[in-house]
Amino acid sequence: MKITAAASIAILSLGLASAGIAQAENNSYPETVTPSTQTRAEVVQDLRLAQSQGLITAGEDNSYPQLQADGPSMTRTQVLKELENAKRAGLVSSGENHNQYPQVL
Repeated sequence: MKITAAASIAILSLGLASAGIAQAENNSYPETVTPSTQTRAEVVQDLRLAQSQGLITAGEDNSYPQLQADGPSMTRTQVLKELENAKRAGLVSSGENHNQYPQVL
């Protein structure tokens, strides 16, 4: 029984894979070619400039460039106060009532 089930799965997998390959060959999408407006030297120069400014790092460094804040951030107390004001104004809904949307001022 196990051999029959394994053989059936193998045959189904092979059939689905070949159907996918056949459909991939019938791709009717046009190939889009966008010509470059820069030379290779210009691209390399732009890359080196970006690297020198710290915009691009090499390797597996997961630190992304940080956006500069426009001003000081809000404190927790200020955020909670803003939330309470929004609740009082009817701008925040909670629960599972999907028929009622927050009012837009």
